[in-house]
Amino acid sequence: MAENNIKLIAINPRGQLTYTLESPDAANVKLKKAQYDLSENSIGIRISKELIISKMKNQKATLTTLNKNKQLKRVYSHHLKIDEYISQLDDLTINGNNELLKMTIMGLEGKASNEYWAAVKYFVPKEIGFSSRTKKPTDLLNSMLNYGYAILASEITKSILLNGLDPYCGFLHFDMNNRTSLTFDLIEPFRQQIVDKTIIGLVNRKQVTLNDIDKRNNTIKLEARKIIIKKILSKIYSTITYDGKIISYSDLIRKQSKKIVDVLLNGDEFKGFYLHW
Repeated sequence: MAENNIKLIAINPRGQLTYTLESPDAANVKLKKAQYDLSENSIGIRISKELIISKMKNQKATLTTLNKNKQLKRVYSHHLKIDEYISQLDDLTINGNNELLKMTIMGLEGKASNEYWAAVKYFVPKEIGFSSRTKKPTDLLNSMLNYGYAILASEITKSILLNGLDPYCGFLHFDMNNRTSLTFDLIEPFRQQIVDKTIIGLVNRKQVTLNDIDKRNNTIKLEARKIIIKKILSKIYSTITYDGKIISYSDLIRKQSKKIVDVLLNGDEFKGFYLHW
């Protein structure tokens, strides 16, 4: 494997990188130096801005899909609020204090997400007790989302490593020990289409129910985890029509990582992934 420059990447069930085995990485010195430089300058902020705008657009598209049959008027108000935050982000001038700009982008992202999850609440059964999105779940939906995002994070991290990037050096999320910040940057536009729709569908079709959560620690039981893994991976490797081409989500994730490389080495413009409705 080393002689043929094949990487062995181990990622744990929480989506965290455990280790990589690879041949000497001499070819990627220029790329990684550029990544470290850009993580602290305006180009990194522009990438962050584009990723969050793409996330917000996917949130809008997901709400439109969920509301296709119900046509709930109250959902439109949340939809319009997300539009407002997209406009504010579009108008954000990238100059000055990069740390302040990061905080501004993350603040708008947080506001848009609050609107998104407030609307999602209308499309899941009341009995599951979902009220808002939290990383420390006490309800079925949040527990399932956390597990689904971990599966998606594994795919994102794998793509980052295969493209020669450092997953620990992000553009938007601040660097922390043992956190793959770039994974959390690139995952943002893919959460809604791959995980959110899948998890909401499983709950509404009662393929995963309240009986599948362990109340002692609010984790998903093994048999339900198997169902979630199967559905999420099936979604990741399913194909859609995007920019006039039939392509899998897995390939789209890989292309997003490759676009980062093209920005760093060639000065290309970065465009985030989002689906039109």
